[in-house]
Amino acid sequence: MKIYQPMLFVGLGGTGGRIGSELERGLRRELCGPDGTDLVDGGRRLPFQLPDCLQFVYADFSEAELLGQPQFRARGAESAAYARTSRMVRDLLPTDCDSSPEVTRMLRIALHEETRHWLPPQARQPRVAPLSSGAGQLPTVGRAALFATMRSGLAPVVRQLREAIGAIGGSAGDLQRVGGGRIRGCDVFVAFSVAGGTGAGIFYDFIHLIGDEFRKSRVPGVKIYPLVVMPSAFPPEAGGGREAELNAARSLVDLSRLVDDQNVPDALDEVGDVEQRGRISVHYPGEGVVALRPSTVQTAFLFSKPAVIGTEDLRRSITAMVMSLIGTELGEDNGAGGRADDDYQSFAASFVNKSVERSTPARTGIGYRGMSTSLAASLTVPVDDLAEIVAARLLAQAVRGLGDKARRTTPEDGRLVQELFNRSGIGRLWSRDARDVPAPGQLPKGGKAITQELRNRLGDMEHALRRLEADLAREVPRITADFKPGTAVRELLGALSPFRIEGILNGMPGHADRVAAAGFTGMLENRRNDPERPGDVQTSAPVIPHVKRGAGGLVPARWSDPDVQDALARQEAWYQWRARTLWHRAWQAGEAQWRPPLRRVQHQLGEFAKALRAHEQSEGKLFTDRRRELYRDDRTGISYLLPPQNNLRAFYDDVLDRLVQSEGLPESTDAAGLLERLIGPDEWRGALDAVVRSPGAAVKEIKQVVERRVKKLFGEADDDRFARPLLPSMELLLRAAAGDEAAESKVDPRWLEQFRAALAGLLPVGFSPDGGGPLKILIVHPASQADGRAADYLRQELNLPPRATQEYRAVDTDSLTVVLFRSGMNLTDVSEVRSVLSLWADARDSGGQEDFLHWRQRLGHQDDWLVATAEDRRRILHRLLCAMWNGHIRIGGPADSPHQVRIRLQEGESATMTLRLEEFDGALSSWAGLLRAYERWALLDEGQIIEEFCGRLMQAVPKGLTTTPAAPSPLFVHFVEKVAPRQRALLDQLAAEYGEEYTEWLAPLRDFWEVTYPAALDLRFAGAGHPVRPTLRALFERHAPGGAGPAAGARRPGADRDPEPGWGEGGPEPEPAPASASESAPKSGSGGGSPQRPESEPEGGRYPWDLDGEDV
Repeated sequence: MKIYQPMLFVGLGGTGGRIGSELERGLRRELCGPDGTDLVDGGRRLPFQLPDCLQFVYADFSEAELLGQPQFRARGAESAAYARTSRMVRDLLPTDCDSSPEVTRMLRIALHEETRHWLPPQARQPRVAPLSSGAGQLPTVGRAALFATMRSGLAPVVRQLREAIGAIGGSAGDLQRVGGGRIRGCDVFVAFSVAGGTGAGIFYDFIHLIGDEFRKSRVPGVKIYPLVVMPSAFPPEAGGGREAELNAARSLVDLSRLVDDQNVPDALDEVGDVEQRGRISVHYPGEGVVALRPSTVQTAFLFSKPAVIGTEDLRRSITAMVMSLIGTELGEDNGAGGRADDDYQSFAASFVNKSVERSTPARTGIGYRGMSTSLAASLTVPVDDLAEIVAARLLAQAVRGLGDKARRTTPEDGRLVQELFNRSGIGRLWSRDARDVPAPGQLPKGGKAITQELRNRLGDMEHALRRLEADLAREVPRITADFKPGTAVRELLGALSPFRIEGILNGMPGHADRVAAAGFTGMLENRRNDPERPGDVQTSAPVIPHVKRGAGGLVPARWSDPDVQDALARQEAWYQWRARTLWHRAWQAGEAQWRPPLRRVQHQLGEFAKALRAHEQSEGKLFTDRRRELYRDDRTGISYLLPPQNNLRAFYDDVLDRLVQSEGLPESTDAAGLLERLIGPDEWRGALDAVVRSPGAAVKEIKQVVERRVKKLFGEADDDRFARPLLPSMELLLRAAAGDEAAESKVDPRWLEQFRAALAGLLPVGFSPDGGGPLKILIVHPASQADGRAADYLRQELNLPPRATQEYRAVDTDSLTVVLFRSGMNLTDVSEVRSVLSLWADARDSGGQEDFLHWRQRLGHQDDWLVATAEDRRRILHRLLCAMWNGHIRIGGPADSPHQVRIRLQEGESATMTLRLEEFDGALSSWAGLLRAYERWALLDEGQIIEEFCGRLMQAVPKGLTTTPAAPSPLFVHFVEKVAPRQRALLDQLAAEYGEEYTEWLAPLRDFWEVTYPAALDLRFAGAGHPVRPTLRALFERHAPGGAGPAAGARRPGADRDPEPGWGEGGPEPEPAPASASESAPKSGSGGGSPQRPESEPEGGRYPWDLDGEDV
């Protein structure tokens, strides 16, 4: 695999962390090679260390969850390799607040300005404690905790981001090493779930902070891609259900508005030293306003879980998509011609951001089309899993064999005990040497001289013993201080197995050699007790015998006489025993110093051996479980190509034989002999050191060495020494399946048959990203000399959805990935989004306090619109007023406050939109609920016809706008001249009468009549060529008396049609407007009259605007 531009992955919450771990694992497998050494480059990097151009940052309130991820559980050299590219935000929680009420209380005091718009009031606030366990599935609690952490500045949160971005900025050399060129940009993937409280609570701020840090670092071409896991990915017992869907509703609205702002930024008139920013911004303590540069977040990927896949498969699908995007070269256009170098910075930017629909409003008029959905299917050989299974079994069988070997005694065992003494630094304790007592310079003759010499020699011995005792008093403390049994054991590891050393250390009961039977520990115990006194040795010095003359008293006694030699031997035996006694007592006196290191090495080696035996005992069940997991039938999307035997035992035997052959060992070599060849002294010592962390870590150290060797064997599969590979590469299989005879000859027919079957079933029925946007498919396959033939074969064999744009890319990879991608969608185009919005609307309307809706948002608890922004509402009302101008809106009920509104696209059409308007208290008009009724209908009603209807409605303009505009309908005139002025006057009257009591309740009504409605009148006509007048207000003034419009008696639209039963009957006569509201329509210039409207109800109780067509 090659990487063409830098990447930063940010995982938020538990879901983001798990996706990141899977992505790291995949990248290490592809880039570092089977044994992790492909990028070592002579020591520049550690094994399995990723290049600096790939960075990962993780943030979660539950630090324990992050520490459970593999990249943070690693120790030793593996930990150092991971730490270079994987970082954890450790200071995400405030240190002085442990519960959510403490956090909110502090924020209201210390950060009132920064939080007053979105922090809900204290009444009925939830209590989440401790925060270290998470945000309690309440996003507002998560965001509040984040702001509490940042109250003194952003450093605690962004420190790890800065380090990662700094590493990316200096990674040009690493990028070139893995296939890239100069740094043109950076793809940032931010993964999180909108179901919980952590990811949904902090994603909005992290996206802003990431963009701001890249801006400060001046890294060019940064694109941020949110990877959003939807609630459907979580069953109720794993964080799904109602709470998850409510969280998702507001999260997706906020994210959609941010994306829309990024795709349709305001154009600034100023030039020069003016920074281009989006309209949306966040105010952070100590930092001020932070806004993203336009086009930084052009889309968000929503990942819903289809019924045919599981949650784990969805995570792997996300990983496969990311790896395909970052591992594909931008310049490969399949012959599509050249490209401008500055169009896109990476393939991801090119593939994802080509959609031109993103800057156009949605068909409903609510928002734009910036959302995307995606799924990826991947076919790969699970090299990691197979290598782990094989390594675990090989280690288990080797442990059994090594244990059997260790139980067999050899004559060398006693010598090994002595070697442990020497290597531990206490070789003198083994020999317990006494000082030499010199022999007489001149041998005495005669009984008297010999007796005196024997007496002198005994005195010398006693003197030597006293000196030895003094010497031992000084030296034994040094010896005990230098006593290093652990070093001795480590030095023997590799030459001897842990089980053999364990026997030498602890003794081998029943051994013929007493030393071997006692072992190293037993001999040390021996040295702390008084030595065994020989039977002919007394505790006191031997008595000097009477020396007799020889030959019946005729020959003087000599030194060599037998009785003299016996006396010398008794003296020597006593002297040696006394010297050993002094050694033992001195050693016993130092027991407090030498006992702890002995116990440590006993425990360490014992735990190591115990862990190895435990692995051997449990491996059988693990083997069965792993095999069942690998071969399970319900894996969808991420498919495994497995050994065709359907029997991993046979595959293991093949691997073992191939390993023995590869290592040049005799065919009779068993697993124990193979392990002794594969594991060197350094690996054994590293495993022994790992026992300090945990016994399981020691086993993992050994198993990983075997895994790397097994993976390397898989990598050597195409070596000429072997007829056919154990695991054929995906490139070889694809070539063989596409008709390459040379490749086919190297592949077992069973592998090829299985490959074809897996390819046919890679995309099951129903495996498609949610939504109705255009579908684009990226097929990433292994590169070979026959890329065109491979693409043709895949085009024929893959079950690809019809009517989709297909793009084939051959890259350096050993997997085959199909990425299905829908783009250019509004929130309403995604069915799961509609579902969660519907749930939110029902919860809001029911007013149930148990849902804590105010605590499931990030940006404001007072915004009770589902999706529509102020701009959306202005645009939609403009189009509805255009339809009203044309006479295409008919009402049910009084014209001042109807209970229903029916909208028709044009005369004679049967398709209508019926909106039910909520009634307000007193004389307040239901017209103020028109936009809310439209929003609910457009968002929550499902079906293609709804989108088509809204799409045409959002193109409505007054008839004849570019030539001779038609006169406005009577309903439009009544609405503009009577209803709107009267409502504004009524709102002023209520506000003056009730004061602040009504302020909050009247706010949305004021917004409609005093902000949205005038803005809709002043909105310029879009898509109408050259209109006669630019706005509805100007057009209405044209038709006023004295204006340039047609005569007042012009034909009214629909006046000659039959009335529709049930609509407008019995409508009350409109009351005169109050004096304060007697002004005419809102004007932008001087006043003027307007078309006349009947003041009394016409015959039949129906107004002309009610008579505009047939219902169907």
